[in-house]
Amino acid sequence: MNRYLFLVFTALPLVAAQISFGELKTAALENSHRLQIRAIDTKIEQSRLESVYSTLYPQLSLGYNGEYSKSLDSASAASGNIAVGDMTISPNTLYKNSLALRLNYELYRFGATLKQIEISKKEVALKHLEECNEEVKLVSELLDYYVRAQKADSENRHKTRMHLLRKELYGLKQRLYAAGKESRVSVGDEAIRLIDLEREIEKSKMTYEENVIALNKLAYTELDTENTQLLPLEALVGSNETISYDHVPQARQYREKIFQKNAEITMLQRSQMPTVSLYSNYYLYGYDISSVPDTFNATRPNSWNAGLSIRWSLFEGFKYNNESARLRYELQRLEEAYALAKRDFDYETRTKQQHLERLDMLKQNETDALRETRSKIVMTQRLRAQGEADAVSEVSVKLEGLERELALEIETLQHAYEAESLKIQHTREEQCTRH
Repeated sequence: MNRYLFLVFTALPLVAAQISFGELKTAALENSHRLQIRAIDTKIEQSRLESVYSTLYPQLSLGYNGEYSKSLDSASAASGNIAVGDMTISPNTLYKNSLALRLNYELYRFGATLKQIEISKKEVALKHLEECNEEVKLVSELLDYYVRAQKADSENRHKTRMHLLRKELYGLKQRLYAAGKESRVSVGDEAIRLIDLEREIEKSKMTYEENVIALNKLAYTELDTENTQLLPLEALVGSNETISYDHVPQARQYREKIFQKNAEITMLQRSQMPTVSLYSNYYLYGYDISSVPDTFNATRPNSWNAGLSIRWSLFEGFKYNNESARLRYELQRLEEAYALAKRDFDYETRTKQQHLERLDMLKQNETDALRETRSKIVMTQRLRAQGEADAVSEVSVKLEGLERELALEIETLQHAYEAESLKIQHTREEQCTRH
């Protein structure tokens, strides 16, 4: 987190602060453990890729053997070594050691190794895309809590003002009841409305605090639930221009997985071909009849060899058929998942766009209704000044005006939320901060 944000957030408990969604988003992206875990996953795959590259180089090893052998057949003690198959039997009692330097190099595997490298590269790309997808998910969650907190704060402010008017209205009806101009039922109904409104105020306050705490968790901040003002989203909302599903990180992630699965199928096919390898050994050997140290002194270069080997697995108990079928089913599943995700994305985009259009109409309707209600308030006040309207009517019209203001503000917040959500949904890979 930069120094400016740190100073702002540490000062929050002391003074009232205005915080924007952009500031919280920046703090979340810089400090999120979720994104750090994804970044580490990418580094792990990069390390694995380097390990796969090592298969392109020769394998060099050094081996040592120390041995004591004693013949149990005295009759054959004078004879030389006996070879039976690949086993050599020494008829003598000896201390022996050997040192061997071995080189092995796979010359040709019909492209199977290169396919493995290609698969590993795709895995690294997939981890990068998972970072981007996790970032989009994090920002979406942050936006949800931010707007919920804004709505709860708006309800709390407007209903607190409405509570004052309700108390005034209740007092007026009590006086009218005492004068015999209002029924007991009407006064009781007003008392119930007052109690319900108090409960709604308390509920909105609790909802606001819960969502601010959630914002603290996601953004790694310490926002004060009493002295924090969340700024509107309007200035942060860009154009509602959308892009096709093929340009979002999730779509590329599916394409990379499909490509990777095809590469796995090809690699499996090529693994059934022979493996051609080059090998070479350089041996040093020493022995002595009675002394271990003398075996080391007697160690001398003994022999070397070099050769070409071809290994071809002809039958593995139908393992290839089973693996091939599994990979093709997995490929088919990925293709179906890609088609489903594309359909869901297109549907959600159309739904959000239609919702924005409806919200525009609702905002206009609420604006017109509020304008008429304010005119009604002015007219009622004039009528009361002329003695043609009572105080109950004036308070009732003012309550209607506050309800209209609250409805308009909620619609405005919802419109800003839908627009910002649509923009987040259509985030390109290059727009991710961890690209």
